[in-house]
Amino acid sequence: MGLLTRRQFITATAGLTVVGTGMALPASGLTINPRSSWGSNHPPKGALDTEDVRFLIVHHSAGRNGHTGADVPGILRSWFNYHTGNTKGWNDVAYNFVIDSEGGIWEAREGSLDGPVAGDATGGNQGYTQLVCVIGDYNTAVPTQASLDSLVRMLAWLADRYGLSTAPGAEATFTSKGSNRWPVGAELTTPTITGHRTMSKTSCPGDNLYGYVAGGLTADVEAVRGGGSPNPTVGPPPSSSTTTTVPPPTTTTSSTTSTTTTTTVPPSTTTTTLPSTTTLPSTTTLPSTTTLPSTTTLPSTTTLPPTTTTVPSLSAITTLPIAAPASAAAGSPLLIGAGTLIAVGTGLLVWRHRRMGG
Repeated sequence: MGLLTRRQFITATAGLTVVGTGMALPASGLTINPRSSWGSNHPPKGALDTEDVRFLIVHHSAGRNGHTGADVPGILRSWFNYHTGNTKGWNDVAYNFVIDSEGGIWEAREGSLDGPVAGDATGGNQGYTQLVCVIGDYNTAVPTQASLDSLVRMLAWLADRYGLSTAPGAEATFTSKGSNRWPVGAELTTPTITGHRTMSKTSCPGDNLYGYVAGGLTADVEAVRGGGSPNPTVGPPPSSSTTTTVPPPTTTTSSTTSTTTTTTVPPSTTTTTLPSTTTLPSTTTLPSTTTLPSTTTLPSTTTLPPTTTTVPSLSAITTLPIAAPASAAAGSPLLIGAGTLIAVGTGLLVWRHRRMGG
């Protein structure tokens, strides 16, 4: 095996694997894609200054959510053109290192794997730092677990490399080189790992990432440096502050009064899910109205034969002549009455005889 280059020597002694060197080096689970993997034809536009590293800053790119590792070379080339163009006018990509959504780590600014190179930042760079940018907009999205894990390991490696403390309450003090938040000459004290918004007037690295940066990130970095494993979680950002100074925790003891502050955490609310509303059976449909049989038609009225008794015509009565004495003819009432009875009786006999005879 030939002699190690300066880069290979630095990375080998730090337990780092560099992709594309052609040789296996001791590793601690950290792999970095070098500048040559995307920017061989994109040299810096001018000289890059070295840096006196005292703390580390986390950025986000404010765009390109949903990308993959395969997209990163093109993303970095577009950043190079924008950062070195008329809008920004910098000599190279602003950030020292970049992390993608799949956890891939990339050397962005030329020479950052070789040593401390000063970066650039929107709003101004106060110096004394190295910049690590997570690709994505974390005001709208949540960082992936893979990107957070790589962020912890990358910061742990940088802290080891530049001898930065990541113990609880660790801070760095320096004189600002100027930004839109802190003017040139301002004396600043800041945590050794912080977000871009503490140094410039910006929302970077986004609320969904800054909550972790200002919360448990430093403790996770410290755990990795001590041989532990990170357990990054994303939470809401802490309330904003107008100062970057975080004083170490202190305990005040009074000889006369002891004050205890009790923080009451509301109990978690248990939501009982009631069973879904019981649906009553649909309205019972009564059988349709019974149709009574049609009106019974009584048989037509029987026409009885007429009961009229035909009385034989009186004209049929034969009047027999009766000889009457001369005295009767003279108008005797007796004779007239007897004659009449005889005549009637004879007529009835004749009618009966005819009836019986058919």
